[in-house]
Amino acid sequence: MTHTAIVLAAGRSSRMGTLKGLLPWQGTTLFEHQLQNLKESVFSDIVVVLGYKAEEFIPIAKKYPIKIIMNEQFHEGKCSSIISGVKTAVKSAETILITSVDQPLQSFTVNRLAESLAKSGGLIAVPSHQGKRGHPILFSAQLRSDLLSIKEERMGLRFVIQEHEKSLHEVPVENDEIHLNLNTEADYINALKK
Repeated sequence: MTHTAIVLAAGRSSRMGTLKGLLPWQGTTLFEHQLQNLKESVFSDIVVVLGYKAEEFIPIAKKYPIKIIMNEQFHEGKCSSIISGVKTAVKSAETILITSVDQPLQSFTVNRLAESLAKSGGLIAVPSHQGKRGHPILFSAQLRSDLLSIKEERMGLRFVIQEHEKSLHEVPVENDEIHLNLNTEADYINALKK
């Protein structure tokens, strides 16, 4: 069974004021933290989508057995990066995990998502902590065409999630990092304090 993970690292990080992926995190950078945890997980097909200042990420990415994709349209928004990643996912992939460089993940969390989605037979698995949903989001590859047709003006992935809410499986985890969204300097400083 092949699982694909797509790491989105193409944006300008304009709200942070510095490249989010290169911020220090747990002894490494946010970008490398994502790659290390995915390498230790069941996700064997790892796709990294780069765009803005890609040259800063490439030397790190090359240390890992991953595919590096350049999204020249990154300025059009996150949907263009997700679509680039989904197009690159191996055709045999049974699940597609979508994560951003600024949403630190843990290998045990993504493994739980993969296991739960397989058992539930659902189409989407989302981690939840104390009743509140977080990320990353795992999609069944049956939704590949839905993922390829997302649009910014239709709320991107949110539209796909709403369309398939009945087939969405919430996976309770003991990890409150699933709620982290390091968009601004304040978000980052608060996360470091924890």
